[in-house]
This record gives sequence, structure tokens and C-alpha cells, in this order.
Amino acid sequence: MIWEIILIVYILLLVWLIFNIILDYDNRNPVKTISWIFAIIFIPLLGMLAYYIVGRNIRKKRSKTKKLRDQFNKQHKHTFRFDKNNPEYSHYTELQKLIYNLEHVPVLPGNHAEVYPSGKVKFEHLLKDVDEAKEHIHIFYFIIGDNVIGCKLKDLLIKKVKEGINVRLIYDGLGSSQTNLKYFNQMKDIGVDVRTFLPLNFFRILHSINYRNHRKIVIIDGKVAYTGGINVKDEYVDGLEWGKWNDSHFKIEGPAAQALQSVFLADWYYVSGEYLSSDKFYPVLGNVGNSPVQIVNGEPFGLHSNILEAIFVAITRAKKSVYIETPYFIPTSNLLSAIQTAAMSGIDVRLLIPGRSDSGKVQYASNTYIECLLRNNVKVYRYAIGFTHSKLMIIDDELVIAGSSNLDIRSLELHFETNIFIYDVNIAQTVKEIYFKDLADSEEVNLEQWINRPKRIKFKEACFRLASPLF
Repeated sequence: MIWEIILIVYILLLVWLIFNIILDYDNRNPVKTISWIFAIIFIPLLGMLAYYIVGRNIRKKRSKTKKLRDQFNKQHKHTFRFDKNNPEYSHYTELQKLIYNLEHVPVLPGNHAEVYPSGKVKFEHLLKDVDEAKEHIHIFYFIIGDNVIGCKLKDLLIKKVKEGINVRLIYDGLGSSQTNLKYFNQMKDIGVDVRTFLPLNFFRILHSINYRNHRKIVIIDGKVAYTGGINVKDEYVDGLEWGKWNDSHFKIEGPAAQALQSVFLADWYYVSGEYLSSDKFYPVLGNVGNSPVQIVNGEPFGLHSNILEAIFVAITRAKKSVYIETPYFIPTSNLLSAIQTAAMSGIDVRLLIPGRSDSGKVQYASNTYIECLLRNNVKVYRYAIGFTHSKLMIIDDELVIAGSSNLDIRSLELHFETNIFIYDVNIAQTVKEIYFKDLADSEEVNLEQWINRPKRIKFKEACFRLASPLF
């Protein structure tokens, strides 16, 4: 009798959970919905637990951080020198309007932008600028390690605090989970205000382990900002045992640095409850360069996947070329269609991905897209001298898209990310040269050879692709 009751309760629970999964995803992603339903049917206990921890859709919730960003941007609008109607920036009118409607940040003119093609070069400039800070330093990294480069940053921040500079630092609880807490406590003891984004504990793991903050942002005195793909860890500088770590990062001086300031301050409020909106964080700036920039943020909340939608429009409006470099490629169906349609329309579309990844499951899933891309005229290259972690896109030699987001479902729909859109021919040319140097260190994939790979490898890759909506 008791087993019958248990069975009835189990069936009712299963039906209730399937009902909620169907409602949860609102038919926007039927593949993901079906994947979760199969998971809880065939591996019920593990599937139910996994769905509760990482599977629930929270996109319908409102984003407190976005609301705050909008508030900061509107409050300090005069310092940004908004000029959304200037025809000088009309090359991508639809894209610019989309970003403005999503982010309330139009094209910000008057910036100076630099690209750093390696961790070594990035940290040389970053540490110098941090050392020259006069008022405040704001830092957010997904990963902050306690190794050589991490200790250099720690020692410098302690030095700046002793000089009377306000230093605020946020790190992601999962991304930096391997870092010894003594590292952060040493900074706290001296006066660095250190906070954790979604700290790891039992209750948070159950509710929010899936929603990580993957941003990499530094803002100095409200004038200079750094963002891109490079975290604070030695391999980003020294490479891996089996090859080079290839990556890129950007320095922005000007109004766009203050738009990144709004991103940090909104996240700061989220982790600390401290509302910082003083004009001292938004000093009035003159022209420091000729690069128009827009900022796009991604979050697991709201009705839109902002970065995904902006990239989709950029690709579909391309006239000549689309060059993409990403460490993780598991695109949504819409993004995949945009890439393939552009290539079939005669546009030069190239995709550069790792030949060997730091994530085996992601690489297996990524490999399943290569044949389809090749058959649709996309040129695919695999980085051959190490691991490329660089996140770059160059459209028509005019527009550069860079930042923290990867071209995989998790990054585009579940993580907190920040990208910059730079409308500048000169910057595009510089980034294009970096991109083609990376192509020279890569191997182009041949369709015939790729098709003739062993079936056991293809089967393994197909299995990981089926599971990709779950990781």
C-alpha cells in the first residue's frame, strides 16, 4: 500500500514538474524544453534536481541591475554627450536604434579606444593606469586568481588604498571559487572594499549557480575603462602547458567609460546595497578621441537577450564581411541562421574557434556545427598553436564587437555579460590585422576531410550537442 502511495505521489510530482517546464520556457526554446522533460523522465531524481538548480527560466523576472543602469545613465546624461541623431554615426542605424531601445545608451562619440592582443600587454597598461588613479578604482572580474599576476594586482590595490584612493572590487563566486579567501581578506584588512557576486553556499547553489557574472570591467576615475576577455590569472599571461593562451582586451577612454561605470555601479548595488550616484563618478569629459562606442549588456532577466539580438542585427546588416573569433561556439538557431544566410548571400564569413579547448564538452558540441557551416559557405578555422579565448567580431571593416560574451547559449542567455560596439574604421583595421594573424596560426577546416572523420567521434559529438541545452 505504501509503495502505491509513493508511486502516485511520484507520478503527480512528475506531471506537475513537466507542466511547469512547459510553462516556464513559454515555447521559446522547444529543444531545451524537450531536453529537460526527457532528463526528468529517464533520470528522474538527478533530472529533477538538475532542473531545479540550473534549468529554471528566470527571464520573465525584471532586472534590478538594468533598472539601476538606466537610472544612472539618465541621471548623468549630460556627461555622456548623447548625440543619437548625428548622421556621422548612421552606418548602422537599425543596430544603433536597437541598442538604444534595449539599453537606453545611444552612440557615445569622443572616445579613444585601444586593443591589446595579449594578457601581457593588457596588464602592462592596466597596472600602469591603476597606479596613476587619483580618486577611485572599480574592478569586476569573473576570475581573480591568487597567483603571480593576481598578487601584483593585489599589492598595487593595497598600495593605492594606503594613498587614500577608494578601491571597490567584485569577483564572481563560482569563477573565483579556487582562489584562497586569504587573498581577498588581505585586501579587505587594508581597506579594499571586496564583494562577492552570488557567493557559493548551499542555498545559492540551489537557486542561482547557473546565473554567473562573466564580466571583466575596470574603471579608473570615471575616465578610463578596460573590458574584454582576459581574467586575472597567470595562464592569460603565460599560456598553458600545451600552448599559447590567445586573447584580447580593450581600453576605452571617454564617455563610454562612464557607461561602463554605470554597469559596475549597478552590480555594486546588487552585491552591497550601496547606492553610488555622485557626480564624482561621472566627471565631465571633453573629446579624447574619434571612436563612437555603444555598450550592450546581457542578463538572464527580462524579455530580451540584448547581446544576442544586437549581434544578430549586426550580422544580418553586413554588406561585405563578417569575421568571428570565439572560444565557445554553441549558437542559438537564429544566430546560426544569420551566420549561414550571410555566407550564402556572398558575404565573406569566417569563423575562428579553438582546435583544442579548455572545455571538452563544449568543444564536442561545437564540432557538430562545423559541417553545416562549411556546406553554407562559411570558412571555418581552428586555432593550432594553443587555445584562443579571444571574443572578437569585425563587420564590413567598420564595426568591432568585443567584450566578455561568447557565442554559446549559456553566455548569451544565462550569464551577466558586457560587450562594446565600436564604430570606427581605424580600430576595425587594427583588430582585423590581429584577427588575420590568428588565422595564420590556425588550420582551415576542409569539408571532405571533416566529413570522413570516424563515426564514433561524430556520435560522441552528437551526444554532447543533444545535452548542450543543459550545460
